[in-house]
Amino acid sequence: GEEVISHKGIDVSKFQGKIDWKAGAEDGVEFAFMRVAYRGYGTGKMVEDTTFEDNMKGAVAAGIHAGAYIYSQAINEDEIREEAELVISKLEELDVKCPVVFDVEKTLDSAGRMNQLSVEERTNLTLLFCQIVEQAGYKPIVYYNMEMGALMLDIETLEPYEKWFAYYNDDMYYPYAYGIWQYSDKGRVNGIKGNVDMDISFYTFWEE
Repeated sequence: GEEVISHKGIDVSKFQGKIDWKAGAEDGVEFAFMRVAYRGYGTGKMVEDTTFEDNMKGAVAAGIHAGAYIYSQAINEDEIREEAELVISKLEELDVKCPVVFDVEKTLDSAGRMNQLSVEERTNLTLLFCQIVEQAGYKPIVYYNMEMGALMLDIETLEPYEKWFAYYNDDMYYPYAYGIWQYSDKGRVNGIKGNVDMDISFYTFWEE
């Protein structure tokens, strides 16, 4: 069979503090996704991540392939447009062409605003985000975990788009294809104090 080569990556937000990207690159980090912003699951307010720009510039300067992600709690099309346009404007400012990730998660808080959506509504909003990003010339990626994939999104409808799947156990059973796997939220990498999410990519999304 074909040889599968996997690539080492991380995803970061302001929780990681100031990152030494050169040390990360020397430690074998090949790609990194940076958080642009998140929407509060209670308030619905968009909050930009203050480390996004520094992380983007630092990663690119260190030769690490960069991507951007937004943590969505959008419940309608206007909010999806707001999220997509924010990421696109940030990337245009930085002049970086990179994948754009839609991070869609259920909050444990029962008051989480997105928890009320139907599977179809949530899937359609995810599709809309991907379409807006694609029209702007960026590659969309959908990030989700087992619960979202099984119960809260219609994955088959999202088939055209690349997936980034979060799953932290060794006994991997998952019937759908995904290109990137987040396998730990307690990783260690040179240049970062404390824990960091660890990812494996099974293909070079930056070369497409």
